[in-house]
Amino acid sequence: MQRLRTWLDANPSRALAAAVAALLGLCLLAFFNQLGGLGLLDKTEGLFVEVPRQMVLSGDWVTPRWNGETFFDYPVWGYWMVGLSFQVFGISEWAARLPAALAATAVVFALFGLLLTLAPAQESVSDRLGRATLCGGILALSPGWVGWGRSSVTDMFLASGISLALLGFALAYWRRDRPWLRQLGHVALALFCGVAVLAKGPVGLLLPGLVIIGFLLLRRDLWPEVRQTPWLPLLSLFIGVTLPWYAAATQANGFDFLARFIGFSNLERFTSVIYAHPGPPWFYLPWLLLLALPWSLYLPAAILDLQVWAPQRWHRADAGSALAQLALIWLVVVVGFFSAAATKLPGYILPVVPGAALLVGLFFAPLSARPHRALWLDRLQRGSGWFNALLLGAMALAAVLAPRLIEVDPSYPGFADAIARSGLPWLLALPLAAACAGLIVVLRDANPEALRWLWLPNTAGFAAVLALVIPVLAPLMDRERLLPIRVLARQAAAAAQPGEPLLVAGYKRYSVVFYSGRPVLFVHDARSAREQLEAQANPAGSVLVLGSDRELLDLGVGPGDAELLGRLDAHRLIRLDRSTLDQLSERP
Repeated sequence: MQRLRTWLDANPSRALAAAVAALLGLCLLAFFNQLGGLGLLDKTEGLFVEVPRQMVLSGDWVTPRWNGETFFDYPVWGYWMVGLSFQVFGISEWAARLPAALAATAVVFALFGLLLTLAPAQESVSDRLGRATLCGGILALSPGWVGWGRSSVTDMFLASGISLALLGFALAYWRRDRPWLRQLGHVALALFCGVAVLAKGPVGLLLPGLVIIGFLLLRRDLWPEVRQTPWLPLLSLFIGVTLPWYAAATQANGFDFLARFIGFSNLERFTSVIYAHPGPPWFYLPWLLLLALPWSLYLPAAILDLQVWAPQRWHRADAGSALAQLALIWLVVVVGFFSAAATKLPGYILPVVPGAALLVGLFFAPLSARPHRALWLDRLQRGSGWFNALLLGAMALAAVLAPRLIEVDPSYPGFADAIARSGLPWLLALPLAAACAGLIVVLRDANPEALRWLWLPNTAGFAAVLALVIPVLAPLMDRERLLPIRVLARQAAAAAQPGEPLLVAGYKRYSVVFYSGRPVLFVHDARSAREQLEAQANPAGSVLVLGSDRELLDLGVGPGDAELLGRLDAHRLIRLDRSTLDQLSERP
């Protein structure tokens, strides 16, 4: 290891290139490997991607539409990015997910760049590059960041906007000695707050604002920073990014836009439960653990290392400790805000993951030299490491047993067997077991200095998981669970007679709208199907229905009731006479 450090210190430019290459390799594994290997996931991704497809086809880039209706649940930034990708690369799953993958990668490299910029001038090249690469790597290998970085949904656009804004603030705050860097940080703060507001509304400004104000108050630096900030150009940039679309959408849609977006998608989502997504106040605590595994296991030690019980340390801390304090406030504000909201979904706290990565990374590789840590903190870190090893071992065992543990879904009866035949359980188990063994080796070393290498087995193990598992898992998942719906949706588009509606029975597979290229009615029973058709005043003499055998049976469709147009695994596409549908709707 010392030989490597010597080489890095003697070759700064090559060392930088090697660090960038390593981080880029992790990002390629995490976000781009088999990016288009899966069909669109229902429900959210299937819904989100259809909106920019409609924008491209219609040429209307102001009013979002889905399934034949205006759709104001989210603002337009994510739609624009996906629509632009469609324009450049064509309409495909890969093009739909590319903007999210690029956004996730941008935050990884922004974190890397910030830590390089803030590193002490006297520090060796190997130390500063090691810390920056570690923090970026922790983020790139966090399950939440990987999962949403591979999904075309609005959560990554909001999370990346908030994260880049806060990293911009950090750059401006700590590089007052370099005017151009401070200006760059301010530009990033205003620009990406605007992007976040365009991605999901006022929360894109509120959350970074709360983090920054809370941090400056605890640092006793609020009013000095307020006085030194060039508010006019920053506000002009922010307004220039956000106002044009909001003004255009209001002009085009009037009160309907304001009521739906401001009233329903923001105020009502926060104050009441919508879409049947409630949760207790502690809902996000286990999700914080899961989204940032295994790094989240070290968060308690990282937080206690800051001595949060001593308020006087907040305003006396050096730049290194203060950056970790910012990361802590980042974590607390995001989790606290969404915990107070009535509607809860795991993706809401995705903006916390970069803050958690920064906090844990600075725990392993602090920006500034610290006195010897207390013995109890070393013991806490060692205990976290042993829990980390235990968890990895349990995950390896669970991977081997997965085919037996997967609940059989009647809609996908062969999925568990396909998992077993693929070798996927062992591909997942072996790297996890190797990482577990590596952690045990480090933990058995009595030297406290060994603890600083606890990150290494995790990094190697999870990188191996990404390299080995995704190329097998993606096509398997697609073939067993997503392909039937995609194929039958396209068959429906080809088989539909003029004016013939398409119904989807049971579960709301929103991707059918995208793959069929036509509006779809989602029904649960024959009565609701008839009511929706009557509400549309649809005179067609027949309907197309797509669903699994179980869902069609729940609809009341029996042998001889319909014409079979296509079948794939347990899913069918049928044509049903309206008279037959009316009869089914009258059955008790």
